[in-house]
Amino acid sequence: MSETIIPLLTVSRAAAIVQCHPETIRRAIRNGRLAAYRRPGCTRISETDLKAYLDTYHCPATEMTSPTWNYVAANGPSSGGRAASVTAALQVARMKRSLVGS
Repeated sequence: MSETIIPLLTVSRAAAIVQCHPETIRRAIRNGRLAAYRRPGCTRISETDLKAYLDTYHCPATEMTSPTWNYVAANGPSSGGRAASVTAALQVARMKRSLVGS
């Protein structure tokens, strides 16, 4: 019986390798994007599963082709006015106050 034991990584160690927060790794496990071995009190990830996750889902922002930092830069200048829904909501609130006060 010549089974080799696969070295498993902790969530913290996997996060250090990927250079992200441990919660990002936990979220990927919860969403089913990253396979993991769970036991009470510990979660382990194989190196091959981590590599598959990196190849499939992880997209580091090393090259930015079109940097758009805010909505205005992406979609042109704003009109400067309030959204119609906000104005309508304020009108309804004023009407309710006037009815209660009468």
